Amino acid sequence: MAFLTSQSLWNIASPVWLVVLPLLVAAFGWRKQLTGANWWWLAIATMVLVLAFVSPIGVLAGGYLFSAHMVQHLLLLLIVPLCLTLFLPREPIESLLNRPGMSKLNSLLSTPIFGWIAGLGAMWLWHVPSLCSAATQSDVLSVVRSATFLAAGMAFWWPIYSPMSRFRLDPLLAVIYLFSACAGCTLLGIYITFTPVSVCPAFANPVDRVGILTSLYQAGFTPMVDQQLGGLLMWVPPCSLYICAILSVLCRWYATEEHSTTDNLPEASL
Repeated sequence: MAFLTSQSLWNIASPVWLVVLPLLVAAFGWRKQLTGANWWWLAIATMVLVLAFVSPIGVLAGGYLFSAHMVQHLLLLLIVPLCLTLFLPREPIESLLNRPGMSKLNSLLSTPIFGWIAGLGAMWLWHVPSLCSAATQSDVLSVVRSATFLAAGMAFWWPIYSPMSRFRLDPLLAVIYLFSACAGCTLLGIYITFTPVSVCPAFANPVDRVGILTSLYQAGFTPMVDQQLGGLLMWVPPCSLYICAILSVLCRWYATEEHSTTDNLPEASL
């Protein structure tokens, strides 16, 4: 679509660079200390973070299209934190958490319900109509919301993909954890999709900054249709991701059990 190449839909000067560039510089400076890190995951995390703010997703999410707003939130809450968690190397993180004064953080990270409440709570909290509109219209609240999503997402994925096995849930509990999160997304998605009222009034009458709203409305893409699409995006993609995570947990459990069984087999003798 030609309008996607419009300069007005690309925010090259986005403040997200103030996060991405120092993150990359710090990671490069500490590369020797980050032994065992999977750098591909950091690369993906930073690319997705930039995509969420610099691309048309970020521009349209700023009070223009609710569906774009939902895509941005899912990237910040689920994809970027997942990639960052998978990037973290075991030994440096374990050394950091074993330092004096880290007992409270250790306690929080050892409590899976904290991660579950953080992940689902952030998702529901920032879609309360008054908060959603306020954060969309205020730059300061928008930054707070984005930071909340990233932190809550890291807390959510920690019991599943922590680099230290002592923080990970047992496979059965991990499946319950992820399945219940899927249920939480489904309920919110159903509400957003089928409610007759606007869940984020800031998107009900957007200002046509890039000149595409008339064409969208003529094609039937009204604010209510936009909200319904946003509800479906909240509903289907997260649950698909959680199902993939469940499968990965089961595969990890199977591989661990198979390795344990192989190690316990008696040696063959003539």
